[in-house]
Amino acid sequence: MPRIVGIDLGTTYSVIACVDDVTKMPKIIPNKYGKSVTPSVIGFREDGYVIGEDAKAMEEMGDVNTASFYKLHMGDHSYKYSFFGKEYTAADLSAMFMRRLIEDAEKSVGDVISKAVITVPAYFEDAARNDTINAGRSAGLEVLNIINEPTAACVAYGLSGGDKNVLIYDLGGGTFDVTIAKVTGDSIDVIGTIGHHRLGGRDWDSAVADWLTERFESETGVDLSADSEMAAELMVKAENAKKQLTASVETDITVDDGTRKRKFKLTRGEFEDLTVYQLGLTTDLIARLFKDTGLSWSDIDGVVPVGGSTKMPMVKDFILSNGVKILSGVHPDEAVAIGAAVQANIGRVCATLPGTESPKSSLGMKREELNLTLMPGARMISDVIPHSLGMIIENAEGTRYINDIMIPRNTKCRDARKTKRRELSVSSEKSRNRLDIYLLQGESSSPEKCTVAKRYVFRDIDYVDGGKSVIEISFAHTINGTIDIKAIQTETGLELPFCEESIPEDMSWVKKPPRGAAVGALVMALDLSGSMRREIAGVKSIDAAKVAMKGFAEKFRGTDIAIGIIGFSDADMVMCRPTTDMKKVFAAINELSIGMTGGGNYCNPLTSMFEELRRFDSDPFLYAIVLTDGEWYTNACCGAAAKKADFISHGMDIIGMGFGDADYEFLKSISTREELANVDDITHLSANLSNIAKEILNQ
Repeated sequence: MPRIVGIDLGTTYSVIACVDDVTKMPKIIPNKYGKSVTPSVIGFREDGYVIGEDAKAMEEMGDVNTASFYKLHMGDHSYKYSFFGKEYTAADLSAMFMRRLIEDAEKSVGDVISKAVITVPAYFEDAARNDTINAGRSAGLEVLNIINEPTAACVAYGLSGGDKNVLIYDLGGGTFDVTIAKVTGDSIDVIGTIGHHRLGGRDWDSAVADWLTERFESETGVDLSADSEMAAELMVKAENAKKQLTASVETDITVDDGTRKRKFKLTRGEFEDLTVYQLGLTTDLIARLFKDTGLSWSDIDGVVPVGGSTKMPMVKDFILSNGVKILSGVHPDEAVAIGAAVQANIGRVCATLPGTESPKSSLGMKREELNLTLMPGARMISDVIPHSLGMIIENAEGTRYINDIMIPRNTKCRDARKTKRRELSVSSEKSRNRLDIYLLQGESSSPEKCTVAKRYVFRDIDYVDGGKSVIEISFAHTINGTIDIKAIQTETGLELPFCEESIPEDMSWVKKPPRGAAVGALVMALDLSGSMRREIAGVKSIDAAKVAMKGFAEKFRGTDIAIGIIGFSDADMVMCRPTTDMKKVFAAINELSIGMTGGGNYCNPLTSMFEELRRFDSDPFLYAIVLTDGEWYTNACCGAAAKKADFISHGMDIIGMGFGDADYEFLKSISTREELANVDDITHLSANLSNIAKEILNQ
């Protein structure tokens, strides 16, 4: 009968486990050498390749035709390994490794292995998770599910542990994750997780290798770091020294470059001093997780150490120094595979992974869908997502791109779904209507500091009256940590077809202003006092001013300069914040009316105009244009004169434009461009504003 297994596909070592047919308990499947762990190393030869101990021996002999730590590059298809004229991605190597791992396991158990749950670091992003699924399929497996390594370890602890709040400290060869979970009854409730996918035992090795390089150079004058083979050899020596210092308080390390030979003594204390920074990174992440979850060490009943690197005494000392005990019953090397095997062998068919008809594991299944009695100690899992999910959008002002976080990290998987609406300009030519969605994983508001997980393209969107369509976009994390998406055009109610396209290699555009984004701004403030009712040639001053303002704004249509509108008299009111959307600008001008801010001239509008322009502080063109038909009261005049200094210090300009009873000398005094300030008949306002527009646009 085909076996279903759990695979801990580790950075440095991998483990495979199954469930015993008789006892129903999980057990490790030994490799061909009878060992529970297999080095995640591939050794290439002209006639094929080997894995595990055989490949590790090649690596320790300095053979350059070996690949290790490729797991660190899962999801990065630009990173290639080359052996004997052929290139491989990390996913290719993972598939090759798993294929041989499975072949050896089949010989050990005497059965065919057809299905598996594969573990990944909790902090793996979407691309790396998908690569893991595809690698398993390429290895000939039906991948039932992928599960976070700390969660799998928590499952293994649950087989023998009691009800507790546990912290899973998972420090492997190349990755670090920390997870807090509540283990009770027949459930495991993951509260939060955080991690670093480039921090692991190899970083401790690197610190020792650097120390050896410095010591050797200080005694011989030779820099070994320039020799790639010697550098690789030093890493092997450093790893061996690290392991020896787990049991001993000191060790000797011999370095020989072929002509010079030196022996260096390294004590455990020196080793811990060399690597205190690396340990500090793990403690910082734990502190962040406590902050995210609102918990502290006092809320933790015990720590489950997972991963070979947790065998270092400094890790155990750190855990115990926080007043918590280390929970027994879980082997650091075997826990993850054991938990994966449990997950692979409970539950019933309720859903499938994309592209397969295989059942998934119980992760995320409802209690009534499980038969937990099939597996002693088995528990239902409620996991969380490790990264916030967002998408690239323009900010409200249209001045830059931001990460619009939709689903925060540590949201429960079952709740990790969100729907948002996007407005899209649509043409009558259906083939031209396209919407690109860039999904981000990360916590920063700046897209360039996040990972672009996927690029979805929706095409052939129907035209709707008005040329603006509202698209409803829904996102969801799957139980595997991968991402699903769909979009519906609200006007038609139809779900839009889409395809996933490759992410451009050059994403530098996210650091630049959006096309059509403002690279400058101007704010017009119109006097709304009672005197604006006066008529000239049968036209009210306010109506003539609004016509002139619209004509002025029209000059900037299609440019990168945003326009804002303010009304003022006894108070001021921001009608429209600076925007390049002329529809909003015109609507704001139309809303201006006498009396809406009082009937007098007590207000100095420059304060509000300055605040609106400050949001564009780094842009080259920043103007405040004041339109008034009378004199202001003393306090308003004084306030405007004082505010002028702020405009000058921020590189902003003020232009005072008057008509009716306006005071030219006052407007000139508050203007930074005195040559453009004027008082004229309101019938000339349109022409005067047109000249100012030309002046601004010609700069």
